[in-house]
Amino acid sequence: MAQEKYAVLSENSDMVLCEAVLMEQHGSKMTLKIVDDVNVLRGLKSVKFHKMQSYAEIYQGEIAEIKGDTIFFTDVVNISAQMRTEIKIKIRVDTNLIKLFPPEEQKIPVAVPIVTNDISCGGIGFVSKADFDKEGTYEVVVPITSPPTVIDLTIMRKEFQPEKKQYVYGSKFTDLDIVEERMLRKAIFKIQMRRHHKKMMEEKNK
Repeated sequence: MAQEKYAVLSENSDMVLCEAVLMEQHGSKMTLKIVDDVNVLRGLKSVKFHKMQSYAEIYQGEIAEIKGDTIFFTDVVNISAQMRTEIKIKIRVDTNLIKLFPPEEQKIPVAVPIVTNDISCGGIGFVSKADFDKEGTYEVVVPITSPPTVIDLTIMRKEFQPEKKQYVYGSKFTDLDIVEERMLRKAIFKIQMRRHHKKMMEEKNK
């Protein structure tokens, strides 16, 4: 039977620290064998980890002991529900925010260019030259999923940067369904893994 593979994440969950395989699990205790450099975990008290075959599941555990390339966890809990907004990557991609209008106005939705700062399962941070009304109704095209998906959002924060003549926005997704959330988690996780593999290759080639 194939071993279950895990990605071990940094405390803020935006970077893969290493990859591991499951050796043993009993209740809230787990043992993982690190397949990268175990030294990245030394000095840490707890980490989050993610089953590579299941993008919807994420766990947190206390590091009890590290022996060689084996790490022993206690107090392992499933934190998938509370991690919705914390699964995040910093990424700059061009996309569009779509301004919607009430049906009675009979106006065509307007697509306005934006550049993302970060994307999470809870929303996006972005910049734009456009001055968006926080009370407006919007959709955003999320280009990192396959295929790209369109999600409703609400603008929560807005700040003007006069030196750059642009606005910085923080927003949250609204009415995100389970399929869209899993698509986002899968896309974010794949980007995290690509960045991790690139970093490993660069270190090997030094």
